[in-house]
Amino acid sequence: MRSKHIFALIALILGIAGGILLCKGAADFMLKLLDGSKHASFESLVFAGIGVVVIVASVMLWTGRYVPGGVINMVLGIIAVFYGKDSEGIMVLISGVLGFIAPKVKD
Repeated sequence: MRSKHIFALIALILGIAGGILLCKGAADFMLKLLDGSKHASFESLVFAGIGVVVIVASVMLWTGRYVPGGVINMVLGIIAVFYGKDSEGIMVLISGVLGFIAPKVKD
């Protein structure tokens, strides 16, 4: 396995983990809606959408589209950190950085 494939694999794993953690809020949103709560947060639904996009961008990294996938993950990671999802956002941000530098790594 070449070095850039290793970087892409690590970026894929971090991106999927961060995306799933961001999507976890959607389950809370649905439970609150089913429970009849009037305080269901729209923010958790937005983060679920961001999580799905992060997972798609991470798969883009694995399939060889390093720059677009890396940029998408970096931007969404910064947005997630800015809006209070620190650990998930940092995982996604690191995934984007690793995906962005993967094609520049020489064996």
